[in-house]
Amino acid sequence: MTQRLAFIALPILLLAACGPVEKKADEAGAAPPPAAEGQSASVAVAVTPHAGGPLAVSAQGVGPITSATAFDAPTLAALFPKAVVKSAFLHSGPGPAAPIITVEQNQIPLMEISRNEDGDLGAIRLEGGDVRGPRDETLLTKWSALGLDIAHCRAGEGRDVNTVVCVRPEAPNVQYLIGVRGWTQGGLPTVETLNAKGQLNGLVWRPIEGAAVGSA
Repeated sequence: MTQRLAFIALPILLLAACGPVEKKADEAGAAPPPAAEGQSASVAVAVTPHAGGPLAVSAQGVGPITSATAFDAPTLAALFPKAVVKSAFLHSGPGPAAPIITVEQNQIPLMEISRNEDGDLGAIRLEGGDVRGPRDETLLTKWSALGLDIAHCRAGEGRDVNTVVCVRPEAPNVQYLIGVRGWTQGGLPTVETLNAKGQLNGLVWRPIEGAAVGSA
């Protein structure tokens, strides 16, 4: 009788011994590998909000704004914590008003941000404040000091009529808005006229994907 009980108990003991081993293997398989955790952590990118001082405009973006930034007032308010950020509508020409976001800092209108057809961040228009262009240009700089090539310029249209719109080859998605005092004839003025009366009145930045590379 004792020998028979021993034979019956042996398989039960073997099964009991196998159970915890299989459970540990399942737990080990469910845990993410260390390499995957390290890879996920390296994707995070810190963005420094703009608290004040010069606002740099480059091919990559406007201050903390890049092509990945959402067209969203709370997002922009977080990037510009000392500014007044508001949603508004722009009435320009026929058709419905276009949604925009305005950013004002130190009681100076800093940016007007539009939305593209996909609902993402579109153009950013800068016509006031301490704005710096791709080569550290400031607003109101004379044409003669900008070093722009008229071959990369065109006559402005719509709200920019009688304005000269230029780009630099290294930053084709940043437009320079050149005002020409007294110019109302349309088309491009001569270089002599630009040297005498032209100045930088604003900048317009677009995500590089939405810019016409190589032209103004």
